[in-house]
Amino acid sequence: MAKITNYIPEPKEDYDVDNQRQIMESLNTMKQQLNFSFQQDLKNEIDTFNYFLSWVYNIKMHLRY
Repeated sequence: MAKITNYIPEPKEDYDVDNQRQIMESLNTMKQQLNFSFQQDLKNEIDTFNYFLSWVYNIKMHLRY
């Protein structure tokens, strides 16, 4: 499960370009963190599944003999 720690600044009452840039940068950072963590979770899931398949194959081969 992804753990994201990211601070998104509060918008100001009046429009401020710097504040909007900070908000956009924080959102982009969050997007990158979510994409990376999703890819890592997917890799971990595939590795676990492959380990399970190799375990089943080994058991099957031992039962065969």
